[in-house]
Formats: sequence, structure tokens, C-alpha cells
Amino acid sequence: MNVRMARPAGALLALGVLAAAGCGATGAGDRAPGKPAPAGPKEQLLGALPDRHTGAFHFRVRGGTQPMQGVLDAGNKAFRIDVSEKDPDLGFTLSMKFLVVDETTWMKVNFSGTEGLTGLPRLPKKWMLLDPSRIDDKDDAPLEYDGETDPGEAGAVLRAIVDVRSTGPGTYAGTTDLTRQGEAGIVTDEVLRALGAKAKAVPFEATVDAQGRLTSTIVKVPAAGKTKPADYAVTYDGYGTVESPSEPAPAEQQKATKDAYAMLNA
Repeated sequence: MNVRMARPAGALLALGVLAAAGCGATGAGDRAPGKPAPAGPKEQLLGALPDRHTGAFHFRVRGGTQPMQGVLDAGNKAFRIDVSEKDPDLGFTLSMKFLVVDETTWMKVNFSGTEGLTGLPRLPKKWMLLDPSRIDDKDDAPLEYDGETDPGEAGAVLRAIVDVRSTGPGTYAGTTDLTRQGEAGIVTDEVLRALGAKAKAVPFEATVDAQGRLTSTIVKVPAAGKTKPADYAVTYDGYGTVESPSEPAPAEQQKATKDAYAMLNA
């Protein structure tokens, strides 16, 4: 299942959601009857992934095919995603925010750095309530909550671990197989091809907090072809302290305009 949203450039951004894999176990002869096997580093990290019982938390993704940030509360079927992108030719920045509560979605759009430019759509500053029937491709915007628990796709990194070790209290390091990234968007297909065999064992680091919750995952993508080295970093924080996304007050919202749908349907 996927949360999908329109990228500022109009291309499709897909955030694949993969259910957390079950933890591995040693053979029965390796432990006393009735006692669970000690969790290894990989199992500890998989168990640290957020789930529908985690509550609201803030997420941020740096690097990859689309940097973004927001807040997710799977238990309340609500999330907010903020993305922005600078037009390489005209120089302006387009920022988009999507707010989803169960089966209802609002959107905000803002242009900056537009001095001297004309022809950009004039959009309200309020949250715009979207009508799914007016969106041509339903995958171009998140129109409902669909089970997302891991918005930064940290799970795609952890399930593809090749080797991992504990490097201290709550810290881990190892390698992961990027050929198993799925739709996570850690690297583009072009970079994946350029990496070749290197893609099967790329260094990563991860941290968890004192409660065993994942707080960061950093994949250190090496140079490939003409592409410089880069990090794909996922941060999860604010557990239990950030406010859960909720429906905007009536005075803070309105129905989406014709120009808003034209942008989504472009």
C-alpha cells in the first residue's frame, strides 16, 4: 500500500509502505524452554520501527528522490506532509502541504522567490479541501489515510540489512542492500545502475532512543558514475510530544479552487 502525493514539479512521488517483517529467532536448542531468544541487532532495529500504536511523531527525510517532513499519527489515521522544490530554470520555490485525516484531505500551496514572474496560479492561503472526484489521477495526491506507519521508509533499509552490529547504547552500523529498496526512493534507478555491485552492501547507521524507538537511519550512498556521495537520512522524533494532525478550524479552510485542481491534474 502507498501514500502518494504530487511533487512540486508535477511528477509522481510514491512513498511505498511495507509492513514490518517478523523478527528472526534462533533454534529451540539455543535457549532454555519457554524463554525467548535474545534479539540480535537486526531484530532490535526492526522492532524499533513505528507502528499504529506509536502515537504522533515528527518525521524528516533528507536526500533521496524527494526530501520532505511532517507529522504522522497512525492510531488516529492522520498525517501531514510538507514538500518543497526550487524550479531550476525560473528560480522560484513551490511548497506544498497535504493534511489527511482518515478519508479527507486538505492542501496548501505557496510560491516564493517569484519577483518578476507572471502567470503563476493565484491560490488561497487557507487549507483547501479536496474533492476526490475532481482529481483525474487519484494517485497524484494523498486522498485518504491508507495504513502508513513508516513515512521515511526506514523499514526498507532495515529489512534489506546485509550485516549490522551494535556500536554502543542505542547505536548501530552495518550495510544494506539498495537493490531491495522497492519504491522507497533512496536512490534513483540511474544511480542504482551506476553503483553496480556496490549497491548490494551500502553503509548505514541507525539509532534508537531509551524506549527502543527508532530515531534515525542514515544510508551513506557512495559516489557512482557522475554522482557524488550522498546521504539518505530519516529522522523520527517528538514521540509523545508533537500534536496529532487534525481537521483545520472552519475559518482556516475552504473548498479547493479551480487553479488548485488544474495544478494537481497537470
